[in-house]
Amino acid sequence: MSQAILISDNEVINSLYEVNLRAYVATNVTIKDSLSAAKDLIEHSPNIDVVICFRELNKKDNAIESFLEYLNDNSLRIPIIVLGEPAEKIGSTIIIKNKYDIKGLLRSVAKILEITAKDMAEREVPKFFPIPLKLFSQMNKSSCDIYYRAEKDDFEFEYFKIIEKDADMDGSLEQYLRAGVDHLYVDAGERLRFINEASKAVVTELDRDDLSTEDRMEITQQGMGIVAEDIFENEVVSEEVANISRACIQSIETVVSAVPKMKNLLKMLMENPGDYCYKHSVLTTYISSEIINNIDWGTDEQKSKVAFALFFHDIYLVPIYKKYPDAISEEDLLFREDITDEDKEVVLNHAQKAGQLIKTFPKCPMGADMIITQHHGMINGKGFATNFKDDISPLSKIMIVAEDVAVSILSMYKEEEKVKVDKSRIIERLERKYKNYTYKKVIAAFEKARL
Repeated sequence: MSQAILISDNEVINSLYEVNLRAYVATNVTIKDSLSAAKDLIEHSPNIDVVICFRELNKKDNAIESFLEYLNDNSLRIPIIVLGEPAEKIGSTIIIKNKYDIKGLLRSVAKILEITAKDMAEREVPKFFPIPLKLFSQMNKSSCDIYYRAEKDDFEFEYFKIIEKDADMDGSLEQYLRAGVDHLYVDAGERLRFINEASKAVVTELDRDDLSTEDRMEITQQGMGIVAEDIFENEVVSEEVANISRACIQSIETVVSAVPKMKNLLKMLMENPGDYCYKHSVLTTYISSEIINNIDWGTDEQKSKVAFALFFHDIYLVPIYKKYPDAISEEDLLFREDITDEDKEVVLNHAQKAGQLIKTFPKCPMGADMIITQHHGMINGKGFATNFKDDISPLSKIMIVAEDVAVSILSMYKEEEKVKVDKSRIIERLERKYKNYTYKKVIAAFEKARL
């Protein structure tokens, strides 16, 4: 097994990164709280494949540069991955812009270790897989059976089930914490499902006051992915997933209200390799918020309701866009020849499915299911309107116009590196497409939007 040093003092993040590196790239992780502690470990055990540290470590005395000098002076060729974008590049380090980008970290470590996706898929693992105890402590319920390992003679071990699947975790780990137990175990076949569940702990970071806008956007994107995966498996919104959703929606509203203009938001979105559905939802939320700000009957409550609806409106398209990452719109998905009939059926009915799903959301905002169902101009949520009538919700009309603008802008960014958004040309196109008076009021409100 390869060896990595992770330098961090955040126990939850440490545990989450450790378990992901072990599960996906077969890397054993040793946690240290400083670069000097990592240096001491390397002097006693130089067989280290990669060192991972956070950008914040360099704020005092250029610690990362000093560490690189130490490696060079001792002819040690150990790659350094820095989590968090520095003001300028630090030596020969590998930079992962957002420190919460776990997938980016796994890709970088896999590249260093020359591990392919096929290698990871075919890797054999023992019957029981170790999970840091700190990660269990973030969960209210166990998503699978949990085992304690007792050592027998000659490095043989016996495993005892201590917590049943779906059992409450409250207080059940105290004796192991007091005893200094570092890891408990799950069945190896459950390890990836457990890790996905445990990744929800990252969303708790959204409560931090000192979180940068870029970090907030990365965590929110991960949160949306967690919600989507859970929904596809269970077809209902649990209380736990509802709480994650609320945190992510609040985070998107915070981002939207914090950026001075749409071009600032676009820059952050396009620099992030995140999935299309996330970018599309955030940008549409910004445009919708601007329209509501400038329409005579708009309120903050309506902005929040639309933000809620936009978080879920394309939730069933998340796996479709992952399968076809070069797709630039729902229309593109419908008319491309390489997309299966089954996937096209999901695209046609995704508004209806999302509207039905949201009825299972605990304390769902009143009318949100209708807004989601009608967000393509069809009362029943099936298909896409070509003639936009007045028989749908006013907030759905705002979503329709805002989404139209967002799709056109993101499509331009797919084709060109630099895009200048011409509001007057967008308005001319919108007025040709949406001819009813109520839509014209929405377009007039968009004309005042900050771009």
